[in-house]
Amino acid sequence: MKTLFQMIRGIGLIACAALFVANANADGFYIGAGAYKTDMSIDEFDDDDYVPAGFLGYQFLDTNLLMLSAELGYYDLGDYSGSNYDVDASAVTLAGVAYLPIGPFFEIYAKAGVASVSVDVDTFGSKDDYDGEEAFGGAGFAFDILDTIDIYVEYLVFDTEVDSEMVGVGIRLDF
Repeated sequence: MKTLFQMIRGIGLIACAALFVANANADGFYIGAGAYKTDMSIDEFDDDDYVPAGFLGYQFLDTNLLMLSAELGYYDLGDYSGSNYDVDASAVTLAGVAYLPIGPFFEIYAKAGVASVSVDVDTFGSKDDYDGEEAFGGAGFAFDILDTIDIYVEYLVFDTEVDSEMVGVGIRLDF
């Protein structure tokens, strides 16, 4: 139930931010989505999953040397099941992103921020919740197509009670 509430809250936050950003100035607005392979470790438990993620952002600085933006996102950190465990994890994030253009079509970037993380663990009938706000960060690179479409690859790490790492590929659309 908590996970459903947090997902609804995250979607609501993303929708409110989208309306605010769209009304303020749509020139720097962007949205994106991707597919990620996530790996999670808790004590003896170590498993991976393929998951979706989505984000929206606003680029408030765009120069030939540096680009800066703020980003709100939702990341499914995975659903894992085994003979004696069941783990469900997700995160709603707020991050700052710094891009460094390398030539006319490539850019590298770093992302850092705070994540509202929900991890529900059920082992041998014992339930544990690792909910809270944690730091996260990552890096990636993007290939710019037609100056409005970016294909990106990124690596993210969530600093939670459980070790979560993600590698993903996706698309970003600039408006």
